[in-house]
Amino acid sequence: MLTAIEDSGLLLVRADGTLSDSDYDRFVPFFERVAARVPGTVPMLIELAPDFSGWDMGGLWRDLKFDAKHKDSFGRIAMVADSSWEEWGTKLFDPLFRAEMRFFTPVERVAAESWARDGRNAS
Repeated sequence: MLTAIEDSGLLLVRADGTLSDSDYDRFVPFFERVAARVPGTVPMLIELAPDFSGWDMGGLWRDLKFDAKHKDSFGRIAMVADSSWEEWGTKLFDPLFRAEMRFFTPVERVAAESWARDGRNAS
């Protein structure tokens, strides 16, 4: 399940379990509304829950298409998770995005939020 809220221009996203098409059906219009309303780029904090297991096959393809379509809308992306493979994945995908990406552990969540927000002033 994917849940998302906006807090003063910062998109807070939490991923639990396996993401499916229905998660993207809800998230994409939400993100597009925020991106249309917030000046500049949209910073995000993405928190991967301990039970996060990735995407179903349709969700992965949709995620890649979403990322490509909205690449100019992303501000800093702070990834919060407790697994080394998630840290590795963040470093692997960072060069593919125009937005800066950084990995944080759950105990660094406050620092992650601050880092993502500070990017609004860095552009």
